[in-house]
Amino acid sequence: MNSFSAWFTDNKLAGSLAVIFLLLLSGTGWWTYQSWDEYAVATQGYEEAAAKLSKLNKQSPFPNDSNKAKLEDNLKKERQNLATLEKALQAYNAPSFANLEQAKPQDRPQLFQDALRAQVTKIKSLAASRGATLPPGFYLGMEEFENRLPSSEEVLQLSRQLSAVNWLAENLSSNSGLIVAEFTRTQTTSTAKKDGVKKSPVTPAAQGAGSGPTPTHATLGTIQTSFRCDQHTLNELVNAISAAPYFFILEGFQLQNTSPEPPHRDIGTGSATTDARPGDSQAAIHKLPIVVGREQLNFSMKLKVLEFPIQQDPDPTPQSKAAPKK
Repeated sequence: MNSFSAWFTDNKLAGSLAVIFLLLLSGTGWWTYQSWDEYAVATQGYEEAAAKLSKLNKQSPFPNDSNKAKLEDNLKKERQNLATLEKALQAYNAPSFANLEQAKPQDRPQLFQDALRAQVTKIKSLAASRGATLPPGFYLGMEEFENRLPSSEEVLQLSRQLSAVNWLAENLSSNSGLIVAEFTRTQTTSTAKKDGVKKSPVTPAAQGAGSGPTPTHATLGTIQTSFRCDQHTLNELVNAISAAPYFFILEGFQLQNTSPEPPHRDIGTGSATTDARPGDSQAAIHKLPIVVGREQLNFSMKLKVLEFPIQQDPDPTPQSKAAPKK
């Protein structure tokens, strides 16, 4: 060791070059090892991909009979699930009010007007007995038919609208102290249908020709209403609408408190009565002032009524033609 130190002291240049050479040789060896390792990994990946490609080239091209059977089975299950869903949605369809579809077509307009007039009178009496207030000129949103008969082409659709509108009006009128400020109806002309006329089913060939898919739902109408009530009544109305027998879509609503200013922190300071006898805690409790709880809510909402027409499929499980043999 002493001889190497003496040699290094006498030959500093040669020793430094030797050290640098050893460091470069070590670095080159490490880089070579890393490169070889990456090359081995890339080579293995290439061999696996080549083997997979060779295996796929030797297989029969798709589709085959097994995959075709699986596809047809999946399509059958999807059709069954779709039929189940459509049946469940059709339960929300609004029935014709007063069974007008069973009446003669020429008698339906007059019967509709009579039923509408009787129902308006019934709801006004219900509101008066419960202490609810209806807007002036209330006519279930169908004021245009108070003195005019509907056409025979629209009477059945109007009767279905009347079923949904009447349900909502009865729920509003049965709440004590509720004040209805607005109750209007908007009819959609896109869903008007002539009585007794059924649309022919759309075949897949007609759809492929550009006729478009058959709509799965239609808009029966829109109801716009606004009213004032307390919080408990509003909760009950919202819960009733969510569990309604008709398919209501809440397009928009606006909620406003009749008391925009919160109560002051010192509103009840010193306001309790002190004329109660000592020990009479019940009398003191009953005479404490009410700080909150008397606010009313102004609520406005827009409801869309949907219906789901029965879909007619002439061939729900079409059989595909066998491919010609070569």
